Order: sequence, then structure tokens, then C-alpha cells
Amino acid sequence: MKEYRVQELARQAGVTVELLRSYQSKGLLPPPRHEGRVAWYASRHLERLRLIRDLKDRGYSLRMIERAVERGAEQSEDSTVAGAEVPEDRLTLAQLADRVRVPPAMLRSLEGSGVLRPRRSGRERWYTEADVRAVRMLLSLLGGGLPMEEFMGVASLQLETAEAVAEGAVDLFMRFARAPLLEAGLPHREEAERMVAALRLMMHAATALMSYNFQRMVLAAAQRAIEKDGSQSERAALKRELERRRVELAIPA
Repeated sequence: MKEYRVQELARQAGVTVELLRSYQSKGLLPPPRHEGRVAWYASRHLERLRLIRDLKDRGYSLRMIERAVERGAEQSEDSTVAGAEVPEDRLTLAQLADRVRVPPAMLRSLEGSGVLRPRRSGRERWYTEADVRAVRMLLSLLGGGLPMEEFMGVASLQLETAEAVAEGAVDLFMRFARAPLLEAGLPHREEAERMVAALRLMMHAATALMSYNFQRMVLAAAQRAIEKDGSQSERAALKRELERRRVELAIPA
């Protein structure tokens, strides 16, 4: 039976070591076998990671994935839950509007601006739980007093930048990740699986870095603004928040 060290397992699954360990701490992965201080993972761990990855790609939350894992474990202690089923709700625009309690016209506006991005396959288009969460997060911002029109103006700048970053990242991926795989002369299926694993790893790492930098930049900008125009109480409150976030703002797993 093939076994993997943690770094090799993460590479095969297309995730970072940090994310793998995060899943393990949440109970999403069964414990590895230990030889002294070395942890050894088996094929069932790789299959579990691939299942988690695939469910996340389809828009499921970690809580939903945890339930799928729990159901798989109840069926068999040795199960990899590769066959665990979590019903994916494919929502129409009207159903999404009903879930988030906003008019469909507002969702069309968000989609037109690029903030909301439905899944597509040919002419078919649908929404998932990820879209529900995205709209709810946006509504929470608007509920905090941000004007819709001005917020969309700021968001459009981020979207334009993100588009350029995405194009650049894919260009690097094609030249320095996919091209070497093609040159290696691997069987087509193995090459394709490795290519997809490398793409997923790149997406996770790039997303984590962008989130990390954006959080740091927002806090730094807020600090400058409050230092200039804020009250003593506001400066003290923000200082406490910055102290609290020293650990939290590490790159997310």
C-alpha cells in the first residue's frame, strides 16, 4: 500500500501543507500512521482530500463537507467517503433572489458588474451556496451603511485588478507548471491529473496571498485615516484591534 509524507500528500492532492493540517485539526482527515515523529498517510487520505477539494470547488461550505464526511464515517470506519453525497443545490436567479431576499434585478446588476459570477456550462447557468454567501456578505456591507453606488465603484477597481492578476497567474501556470508536465512524456491521464492538481494549488496559494495582503492594506489605510482624523477613543480602539489581529492575519490555511 502506497504511503505519503505530509508534503507529498499535499502535492498529490493539490493543496498546501497548511491547508491539509487545517483539515486534520477539524477532523476532516483520519489520523495518519506514525513511525516515531514521522506521519505516514495512505491512499484513503488522498481520496478524502480530493473529495473535500471537489466539494469546495462546487460551492459547499466546510460545515456541509463535515456532514458528508461524518455520514461516510458512519457507513464504514475505513471509508474514504469518496461516494459521499451532498446534494448540490443548483439555484436559478429567482431561487437565489428568494434565498437572499433581494429583487432579481439587483442580482442582475451585481452580475453585470462582475461581483456575482454564476456557474456556466454551455448555455446553462446556475448559482450555488457560494453565491448565496457572496450576496449575503455584500448585503452585510450595505447594511453597515455603505452606499451601493460608491461601493460598486470601489469594487470595480478591485475586479479590474483581479482580472489582470488572474490572466498573469494563468500565463505563468501554462509556461512553468503545465509545459514541464507535457515535456515529461507522462501518460495523458496522469499528466491531466497532475495539471489540475497544480492549478488547484496555485489558486489556493494565490487566493490566500491576495486575501492576506488586502487585509493588511485595509488595516493600514484605516490606521492612517484614524490617526489623522479620529478621536483618542477611536485610535485606542483601533490599536486594540490591530493588536488582536497580529496572529489572525497570518496567511489563512
